[in-house]
Amino acid sequence: MKRDMELVRELLLYFEEKPDPKMIMPVDVAIPGRDPSEVHYHILLMCEAGLLTCEREESSTTPSRLVDAYPFGLSWTGHEFLDAARSDTLWQQAKRRLGAEGLGLGFGLLQALLVSMAKQQLHLS
Repeated sequence: MKRDMELVRELLLYFEEKPDPKMIMPVDVAIPGRDPSEVHYHILLMCEAGLLTCEREESSTTPSRLVDAYPFGLSWTGHEFLDAARSDTLWQQAKRRLGAEGLGLGFGLLQALLVSMAKQQLHLS
């Protein structure tokens, strides 16, 4: 399964709107138009990346392998990325710019570009 940064952003917005910090079962996270297995996979990725705070279930034979993750909400890193990615205008511009350069939507590069674009926008205002 491919990583989908658009879904990552949707999930960050979903967890930001969550009214309390209680744990939620991944199967209960419903994103309209998204397959539940795709959502679950991205929750695992986001927990591994530190974007979400999660209760981790690790393999008994390989403790470094994440088997499942039960998210609570955004981590500090998740909030930081969402703050950079919140603007629909900047998000679309960053995606177009990275696509035009033939680059993938890698997390670090995307976040750096979004922050840079936001800084430029502040200086122009």
